[in-house]
Amino acid sequence: MPAMNTDWKLNTPPESEVNVDADVLAMRAPLVRVHRNDEGTWSFDGPGRNPRPSKKTMLSAVVGAWPHVAALSDLDTGGAAVWSWKQHGWASEFKCECGSCEQPVAADIDRNSWPAELQPHSILSVEQVALSGQAPLTDIISTPGGIALLGPGDHRRSADLMTPIALANVIRRWPHTMQALRALKEGRGMRWNQQQLNWHEYVLA
Repeated sequence: MPAMNTDWKLNTPPESEVNVDADVLAMRAPLVRVHRNDEGTWSFDGPGRNPRPSKKTMLSAVVGAWPHVAALSDLDTGGAAVWSWKQHGWASEFKCECGSCEQPVAADIDRNSWPAELQPHSILSVEQVALSGQAPLTDIISTPGGIALLGPGDHRRSADLMTPIALANVIRRWPHTMQALRALKEGRGMRWNQQQLNWHEYVLA
């Protein structure tokens, strides 16, 4: 990704080296906490205590694989943010002076945060290159045959390019998809807008 990419939201160059929780990188845990140390280096973690075993990659690769990270353009050196499943967005960690503040906790999604209208065990079809992070997730479509999550390109995919994933694991993989999946109607699609960092609905041709 070139440094002058006009869609780039973060104030750190896309080619910067970052640390990613090994479980997050292996898709075993959701990306729910982001921290920048005193030197400004980014770290991306799953639920639980830190530090955790991590691997190095480029910031552009993280943003491509986990688009909700692009919303952290205001995260300064030394700062940290936690994904809130209930608020459907990032919440800043802060130092509590009074001792009674409720700090955001980096956690996996639980039943209390799960929307009642979504069936966690229902199976969705996911394009493998998007699931692995090799290509960005760009579209969610609902057809009579079911719901599919796709990378760039038209909507035609052969079966060997897709893999079945439970809805709960789709949302754990891409936390920013929850609201789109709640609003998705049959015969419609949702496309991720990189500039506005939101989903746009459209009618399937």
